[in-house]
Amino acid sequence: MASHLIRTSLRAFSRPAFKAVATTAAPRNVIPATRIMPMITRPIATRFYSSGTVDSDLVHKLEEELQYEKSNEESAQPEFVKEFLQANSFQLEDKVGHDEVSLVRTFGNEKIRILFSIADINNAGPAEDFLAEGEEETEDDVAPSFPVRASITVEKDGKGAVTIDTVAQDGDMAIESVMFYKENKLANEQSAEADWQRRGLYIGPQFAELDENLQALFARYLEERGVNAALATFLPDYVEYKEQKEYVHWLDSMKTFISA
Repeated sequence: MASHLIRTSLRAFSRPAFKAVATTAAPRNVIPATRIMPMITRPIATRFYSSGTVDSDLVHKLEEELQYEKSNEESAQPEFVKEFLQANSFQLEDKVGHDEVSLVRTFGNEKIRILFSIADINNAGPAEDFLAEGEEETEDDVAPSFPVRASITVEKDGKGAVTIDTVAQDGDMAIESVMFYKENKLANEQSAEADWQRRGLYIGPQFAELDENLQALFARYLEERGVNAALATFLPDYVEYKEQKEYVHWLDSMKTFISA
C-alpha cells in the first residue's frame, strides 16, 4: 500500500512539469524513450574470422600435388582424341566438374548420343588380376583396359527412341540390352517423373537370349553408326584422360577454398 502511494505521488509531482513542456499532444506512434534506449545501447554483433591450425599445411600440400600433376599434364588436347574425332563424325561434349561425357552425331534422320562416365575407372584392377593362373607378367604384356559402360540412344523426331546399353573393353563393344521408348524424352530426360515412367515399361528381352543372327544384326546396326572397335578403344583412354583433368581441377578448387 505504501509503495502504491509513493508511485502515485511521484506521478502527481511530475505531471505538472510534463504539461508545461508538452503543449501539444504527442503522436501515438512515438516510441517511449525507455524502449529506445536498449536498442541504442545494445552491442553491435561483430564477425570474427579464424583460421584452423592445419589450414596452411593443407594448402601447402595441395599446392605441391597440384604442381606435380600439372608438370605431367598435357597442355593441348591429346593426339588420340584429335585422331578419333577427325576420323569419326562425333562431337565431344565434356564439361569441367562433371563426370559424364557425351559423344553426339547425326546419321540420316537420326540423332545419336553416346553417354559414358569417368566413374568406370574404378573398375580398373591390378594387372595381375588379368593373368592366367601360373602366368607371370612380362615387360611386353599390355594390361587389358577396364570396362566402360556406354549408353547409346538413337532418336527419330516423332518416332520415339532406342537405347542400347553396351560395355566397351579391349576393343570390343558388347551389347547388354536394347530398349524402345515411344516418347523421345523418356530416353534422355533425367527427371524424377521420367524415371518413374520408365520403371513401369517393358525394357525388352535378355539380349544374350536373342537369336544369334538377331544379335549380330544389332551389332552391325551400331557399327554403321560409329559404335565400333575404334570407339571401344577410345572410351577407356578418354576416361583416364578426363579423370586426370578432373583431379587437377579438384586440387586447384580445394586449394583455393582452404586458403580463402
